[in-house]
Amino acid sequence: MNDPGMKFRPECQEVLNELEELTLGERRVESASALGEMLTEGAKRHARHCGECEAALEDYATTREALLAMKGEPPEAGPWFAARVMAAVRSAEDEIEAKKESVWISVRGLAPRLAAFAGLLLVLGGTWAMELRHQEATARVPEVRPAEGLFESMPGAVSNDDIVASAAEESRR
Repeated sequence: MNDPGMKFRPECQEVLNELEELTLGERRVESASALGEMLTEGAKRHARHCGECEAALEDYATTREALLAMKGEPPEAGPWFAARVMAAVRSAEDEIEAKKESVWISVRGLAPRLAAFAGLLLVLGGTWAMELRHQEATARVPEVRPAEGLFESMPGAVSNDDIVASAAEESRR
């Protein structure tokens, strides 16, 4: 009860010190007032008027009675006690293992679906990419015109106006 970090008034500290030094042995204490009667006159007088000290006496009496009620021989373990404890331990371990396994079982069940979905995405993505590349390849073929002049050996270069005109013609079709 006496914590060096806590600061009490000197009168309260005196009551707490006397409570610590009480030697009651196996004697039972019916109430906090009976416990207060075992203190010195100054501590009794202070405990009657201080709410904190009254609460400390009540806590001390309650705790002492609870500890005395628990005192005694522990019950004897039955012949199957160890077997029941080990069965409970095994059961808890199995439950933990089952929780771990349940995650992997669900992943194993999901794996074929994920593989089929990935294959489908691969086929669809590949088809789309090939179609896009085919469209780009057909759109890039430049229109080659025959040479206009009598002495020109090279075909004429396609001007931007010709590309715009050919795109406009395609959109009209």
